[in-house]
Amino acid sequence: MLRAISLLFALFAAANCDQLSVLFSPKSVEFSGNSRLDSDSLPDVFGAALGYSVSFPSEWDGMVIKDPFNTANGAVVVVAEGLDSLPVEGAKSFDLIGNTGSVALSELIQKSADHHSVSFEVDLKESSDSFTTPLGTVQPDDDEVKPQHLKPKSNKADSDFLRQIAFINGLSDLLVTSTDSIPTVHVVRVSFEAILAAHESSAPALDEAKKLFVNALKSLETAAEKAFDGSVIIGLVTASEGQLVVRSKRQATSPKQETVDDNPMNLALKYNSNYPVMFNIILWFSVVLAFSLIAISIVIGTMDPGRDSIIYRMTSTRMKKDN
Repeated sequence: MLRAISLLFALFAAANCDQLSVLFSPKSVEFSGNSRLDSDSLPDVFGAALGYSVSFPSEWDGMVIKDPFNTANGAVVVVAEGLDSLPVEGAKSFDLIGNTGSVALSELIQKSADHHSVSFEVDLKESSDSFTTPLGTVQPDDDEVKPQHLKPKSNKADSDFLRQIAFINGLSDLLVTSTDSIPTVHVVRVSFEAILAAHESSAPALDEAKKLFVNALKSLETAAEKAFDGSVIIGLVTASEGQLVVRSKRQATSPKQETVDDNPMNLALKYNSNYPVMFNIILWFSVVLAFSLIAISIVIGTMDPGRDSIIYRMTSTRMKKDN
């Protein structure tokens, strides 16, 4: 009985788990197999593909770095909030364990910032008329997408979703035409929640929405490949759970709040990756300096103060002068 219940829970979890789909990766990074990935390890997966050091090594065998000297120069990650999976032709998909993958991707932006790279994260659901990136301003062309089943004039959910698709197409155009320094990491969030609530799961409008999204992904993939000269990893992360879209915002807090809520669990400080290097340099330099000082003191203390020694010449009260 217990085994049957466990099997039932396992099947339910497998049917509702999120996915990571790798649409494109450089030749130096290979994705294979179908092993499941812990969602908290998503920043380490993309970070390792970019050549960053991994803080917490994982036993996941879905990615192999063939050439560590020619890793990807950029990463484009699209998060589809509200979907548990989305089949994309030619993509390599992996099931995600846990429900924190969407939140964990924000750490990828921090990893890129720690390596002095320019990156950006944008939530298209919260964008109105345009949004600004390090490449420039993206302004959507609402007339570019002409749906058959979606009704943007009479349904606000359809209108908002088509606006997000237009934003993705605008970002693709900006990637192709930009001549400035291309950011290392792009995280783009697209919301399916409103359109899923407005249409039934078998409605033609919902199928059309998914097809439009996949087509926009293909255009973004082509633009990113051209912008990064093929040295880019492009991924799609589906986030079905509602709590995934709740992300902590960076904001200034008063000193009183910091003293109360700064470290409620008494966790250790997170040091920079250069801390071990600097610690060893200072430690061993101090040890060598201390032993050198002891050795010099012993040598000077046991030196014979003869007439021809430097001690005699520096301490003698009778200085000889040549007349």
